[in-house]
Amino acid sequence: MSTLQKTGSFFLLLCTFLSLMSCNTDNGGVEPASGTIAEIVANSPNLSMLQSALVRTGLDADLDASGSMTLLAPTNTAFTLYLANSNLISINDIPVPDLRQLLLNHVLGARVDATLLRTLGKNYTETLADGPAANTNLALFFNATGQNIIFNGNAIVEDADIPATNGLVHIVDNVIDLPTLYTFVQSNDAFSELNTALTTATPGTNFMNTLSGSTTLTLFAPSNQAIDDWLDTNSAWTTVIDIEEGYLTAVLQHHLINGNVRSSDITNGETATSLEGDLLTFSTANGGVDITDGSGNTGISVVVGDIQATNGVLHAVEKVLLPDTSN
Repeated sequence: MSTLQKTGSFFLLLCTFLSLMSCNTDNGGVEPASGTIAEIVANSPNLSMLQSALVRTGLDADLDASGSMTLLAPTNTAFTLYLANSNLISINDIPVPDLRQLLLNHVLGARVDATLLRTLGKNYTETLADGPAANTNLALFFNATGQNIIFNGNAIVEDADIPATNGLVHIVDNVIDLPTLYTFVQSNDAFSELNTALTTATPGTNFMNTLSGSTTLTLFAPSNQAIDDWLDTNSAWTTVIDIEEGYLTAVLQHHLINGNVRSSDITNGETATSLEGDLLTFSTANGGVDITDGSGNTGISVVVGDIQATNGVLHAVEKVLLPDTSN
């Protein structure tokens, strides 16, 4: 499935790696830790704005406690840029609850070093920031397939694997904002054709605002391979731009339903009305989630699920979902 592989639950895979890493006490010749994560931040002049934010939210105490965590630490330059882009003067202009969630979006609940990220390559993990539903955390996309390690498409690791007694610190060059559904479409090049379909190919519908807004939605996102397979069904289509806009808009709307519907929320035989108007029917009989679309195409599998954003959840699907064109 191109860069989205049918691996079941990625989070289970990641947890297996994290368990191995957390049990490994051999530092392999890496420089010894000079203090806790909180102490490393406090003693780093280029992280003074992060230090102020941690103290203001009380998270400095959490990062000083025993355990195993990873902090993606934005530099002063990163915070200055973030404040300018947000039309804010200082970190104190951000309400404490909002600032706390923003900072938690930079914390992973295990020791995740650069070697592990490069082993996994391109995929998702979770931060400690709260999702919109109870007992959910926001997802974090990382791409460690090239020279750089990049989080959510814009934060590049400048200095990796700074050891702490309670985990690791990676210095990053941008603040990682709380992700929307569109963040995950835009940041992962496995969805580049979907991104084109949602923007350039459908100028009459502002899908970008829809997927970045406050309305909670569930997106079943077809990968590039899924879209390429669909394009092959019509000799007049080479790219999504070749598809008649009204039809493409209806198809894209057929991939969206209202609410934050995670895999565990779906029951066998359940139906949901897409934003296009036709029903999607779900099956969990095979242990995963399969979809029957509005045209009656069955067995369309969710290949990577529960990618949690602030305004909903994304599930990658192996085929394009087609509405019933007869109605």
